[in-house]
Amino acid sequence: MAITSAQQGAITEAEFVKIAILSSNGALVPARPIADDERRDFEIHIRHHFRETLAVQVKTARRLRVHGRSRRLQIDFQMKRPLVVDDRLWFLLARFDVRAMGLDDPLFFVPSDFLVHNARHGLAYGVAKFQIQASMELTAQDKWTPYQVLKADLGSRILEILGDLPTRSRSSQPRADLLALRNVIWVPAQPAALQSARRWAA
Repeated sequence: MAITSAQQGAITEAEFVKIAILSSNGALVPARPIADDERRDFEIHIRHHFRETLAVQVKTARRLRVHGRSRRLQIDFQMKRPLVVDDRLWFLLARFDVRAMGLDDPLFFVPSDFLVHNARHGLAYGVAKFQIQASMELTAQDKWTPYQVLKADLGSRILEILGDLPTRSRSSQPRADLLALRNVIWVPAQPAALQSARRWAA
């Protein structure tokens, strides 16, 4: 009896959590949103630093396709419109090996804007269809190759992305719409304390 797609989703999401924590030496903290109505499985931040977060959606396939001598990961999925594109929304794409009970190397960690513009595969009744076809070979040179990452390096890659993102609250001026609310007190934010990915992963 084969596992269901719901079971596959639960298992592979748990695998992402395990890999993210272990490959960052505990620096990363993935948390599930209460409602997954914004197409994200996890919100992830650096431990003890709550200002910067990254949203992650996990997509997996169980089988690889063979194209010549190349093993290719193909993932098909759908998303209702409007499509969400944000520099803080990333997709983890991976092959789930049922026999090995884990995700295969390499993984693909892809920004949402690149995925939406490069994996569109049709539109029907307001639902966008997507298809990813990415070579699993480490020597590949397709459009997905720049987003290959080994499981052991996923944590440092996420830390690097978080470190490169602009700080959410750079402005020291309060928003007028917030000050207009009753019982609101403006407290200036302190400078961000994000360190380099190398230090966090050490």
